[in-house]
Amino acid sequence: MKIGITGVEVDLHNLDAKDLIKEISRLGHKPELIYADSLDVSLGKGGIEIFQSSDKASGAGSERKMLEPDAVILRHLGTIRDYEQLTYRLSCIMAFEEKGIYVMNPVMNWLFGSDKFATLLKLKAHGLPVPDTEVTEKMFVGYDAVKKFRKAVLKPLRSAMGFGVFKVDDPDLALYAFSYFTNMSKPMYVQRFLEKKGGGDYRLVVVGGEVIGTEFRKGATWKSNVAQGAKPVAAKVDSEMQELAVKSAEILGLEYAGIDIAETKEEYFVLETNPTLSWQGFKNAVGINPAKNIVAHIIKKARS
Repeated sequence: MKIGITGVEVDLHNLDAKDLIKEISRLGHKPELIYADSLDVSLGKGGIEIFQSSDKASGAGSERKMLEPDAVILRHLGTIRDYEQLTYRLSCIMAFEEKGIYVMNPVMNWLFGSDKFATLLKLKAHGLPVPDTEVTEKMFVGYDAVKKFRKAVLKPLRSAMGFGVFKVDDPDLALYAFSYFTNMSKPMYVQRFLEKKGGGDYRLVVVGGEVIGTEFRKGATWKSNVAQGAKPVAAKVDSEMQELAVKSAEILGLEYAGIDIAETKEEYFVLETNPTLSWQGFKNAVGINPAKNIVAHIIKKARS
């Protein structure tokens, strides 16, 4: 079986990609690196044909290789600089799905699961507990939200590792950030700051509808991202938190994801989902390599 791995970080320098490549090979299958920014699709008498091309000149122009994987693990879509570029790359991955090739995670589920607002919108609609959140393109609506929350967190809709996320308790200071967002044509995502038990939050890794392990992450500051210096440790959580994680993945249609959950004095809150989670901190803390579960699951799905 040939299993494709698609994304910007699919190279031998990325440890998560190396884990996937190693596990695919260990099980006797062939890994195939697919670069999202090098895909092209032909629609003709041959049906849907997907190629990976390079700018390297050959006798007939650029080098072009037809891609015919049995399954695809979706990681990233590469650097996106334009709306049409985004929709094109989404459609390229969708082309695999239209050919009957199993993609994990399905591309539209991946899209919504990696958008903070879309994620909370779907979870809230299904009755799951999420933090109080205001989303707007009007900076004075954001200003009023910070006044209402008193302590608030401002986040980009699409970001990772805690970059570009900051805490404010002064609405006038926040207004300067909102002015920048307005000038950059970006929406404002304002969330009530949660006083978390233990000063950190939990990441539960879900694969195939099951929690395979949990880590608790606490940083030197209020941020609990490993990329921001937080230290992950293995954690045991109750059935309620595990059920929240599984339901979150199910609602968003994610076959694998990291589900971030905070515990407060009142209740649990689902913070976000991560359909392209990085798992090196989790692997070292918990002693479980998600690549093994991901590859085993995709092989099972591809054969079904």
